[in-house]
Amino acid sequence: YISKPFNLDDLTLTVRRALEIRSLRHTLGMELDQKKKRFGIASIIGESKPIQRVKEIVCKVAASDTTTVLLLGETGCGKDMIARAIHYESARVEMPFMNITCIAMPEPLIESELFGYEAGAFTDARGRKQGLFELGHRGTVFLDEIGDIASNLQAKLLRVLDDKVFRRIGGMTDIRVDCRVIAATNRDLGRLMEEGKFREDLYFR
Repeated sequence: YISKPFNLDDLTLTVRRALEIRSLRHTLGMELDQKKKRFGIASIIGESKPIQRVKEIVCKVAASDTTTVLLLGETGCGKDMIARAIHYESARVEMPFMNITCIAMPEPLIESELFGYEAGAFTDARGRKQGLFELGHRGTVFLDEIGDIASNLQAKLLRVLDDKVFRRIGGMTDIRVDCRVIAATNRDLGRLMEEGKFREDLYFR
């Protein structure tokens, strides 16, 4: 919308910006289409009845925007592929897919990666850092190997799932987030609960 009388230079700038925005939207649309082909339901290859059932469940879960998901299965069976398919078939497709493998990092590092930290929270914290939950706002956070996460972090994850809030390490303010959480593990969570190594309330969330 341009009001009259207008300056020709302003008009030229406005039209140029409009064309740039249109071009960016077109490029973004093409990139999303490519990612959906690479990571969406089409990436799950197979025609057997069990695979078809998996595809049906992926589409059903993806359509339910707020559903929290737990993927169980042996190492190498494609849990990460299913997690990405759920994200790229959902309404959150334009937002980030944040992925962390809980077994790959020591406990303090996992906490800082998930929740971030404030400057001065510990010795090397020279500045503020956003965590994966904050960066994944309105998108999906995939927690791979959730069965190996420490008990104190389990309590913090439970709060995120229940209240959609968390605090950075060293922070005093609650940060509200809207993200779908997908967790995966090859561990027997039932046995871990019996051994007191995994919270029952977190399991059912």
